Amino acid sequence: MLYAIVFTAATALPAPAAMAAPPRCRVGAYVTDLYGLDVSPRTVNADFWLWSVCPTAALDATRRLEFVNAKDITQTDRSLEKVGNEYWSQVKVSGTFRQEFDLSEYPFDKQDVKIRIEDSEYDSSQFTYVADNEESGYDHAISLGGFKIRDFGVGVVTHAYQTSFGDPRIAHGKDSRYSQFVIDLRLERDDLAGFIRQAWPAYVAFLISFVSYWIWAADFITVLGARFGILGASLFSVVVSMRAASLTGTSFGVTLVDQIHLATLLYTLVGVGCTSYILYRWADPEKRASARRTNTIVAVSTTAVFLIANAISIGLAVT
Repeated sequence: MLYAIVFTAATALPAPAAMAAPPRCRVGAYVTDLYGLDVSPRTVNADFWLWSVCPTAALDATRRLEFVNAKDITQTDRSLEKVGNEYWSQVKVSGTFRQEFDLSEYPFDKQDVKIRIEDSEYDSSQFTYVADNEESGYDHAISLGGFKIRDFGVGVVTHAYQTSFGDPRIAHGKDSRYSQFVIDLRLERDDLAGFIRQAWPAYVAFLISFVSYWIWAADFITVLGARFGILGASLFSVVVSMRAASLTGTSFGVTLVDQIHLATLLYTLVGVGCTSYILYRWADPEKRASARRTNTIVAVSTTAVFLIANAISIGLAVT
């Protein structure tokens, strides 16, 4: 009987109140210009309007902006207006933003430009953004040095820092979490003329090396000098072409153009090795026939591998 009374009293107690959701502001952005993409310092310049719609004027999100990946920032034309029961604010932002660029497929590379914005005062338990996807966008007249914008989006993520920043309200060892508004522009470059301009010396060197396999005579020693001379010229032209490509300022890591040059270097070095092998075998008249067969096998197989590898690399880059 006592147990029943205790149980009834316990179940009659009110449930603990659910934790109130933090206040929110709807935030959006419209990019008016994108320029100065530079892979050497890994930066891009952007001009855009940023706005927020908040339930109170005191919550105005455009007044507490932390541009996480900004190098330089200028904010102008700030305004705040009450519209119905909400407060609409906006600010124009111009800045230089640090980026991570992947040029492995240059000059058919695709870049993902991100601008990250956080609240400079409130963490995610005190304030959160809501992305205004419907009104956010970009000026379709933007021209960015060979790139075109193939996709655009805005979103909100929660970013965790492995520190409390000294806040005594946060237990030691706990993360600090902040709502982060992200502007994401996906760029695509299609520079066929630039690719031809930088890659054609490598392909010429490849053809020169290919021709060397078919320089033959009954007495191989008589054409040995010509064969080594052609291969040497091919190696030299590839090295000079690689150097010229690096001086353009677009070489960053191993690009598609670099891959083609390196493959051509390897192809030419195989030709040098094959020629040296034939010279070694030529001293024995009984091995000359097998040496010539080896020459043909090496020429056909390495050429096929070179062409297939190039087709795959270029195909992956342009798709």
